[in-house]
Amino acid sequence: GNIKVEVFNKNNIEIFGNKNEFSQVLMNLIINAKDAFIENEINNPHVKINVSEQKKRIKIEVLDNAGGINSEIIEQIFNPYFTTKDKKGTGIGLYLSKVIIEDEMKGKISVRNYNCGVNFIIVV
Repeated sequence: GNIKVEVFNKNNIEIFGNKNEFSQVLMNLIINAKDAFIENEINNPHVKINVSEQKKRIKIEVLDNAGGINSEIIEQIFNPYFTTKDKKGTGIGLYLSKVIIEDEMKGKISVRNYNCGVNFIIVV
């Protein structure tokens, strides 16, 4: 089915940095959500992207309703070569996302489960 993606950026906040790299991070998070929607057979899949300002920094939250991440492994998902996708996954996507956000953009990326999904939080 179709995935509903909504972006909330009511203050029209602009992010400065490498557009290609940053869009790669967002695409990776959306693709991971898509895979989880399929795997968990979610009926009304949606991804919300909230952009807000926080103490002179920009906060981007990516939230889905794909069922969350097992609490035993959630701390490991940014590790290189760690994958939940058996042989289909390389384990490089979230690791590269972390490198882009934290090394290139001097920001921070974190993850937590909430309600019926996952909340990735990026602060740059």
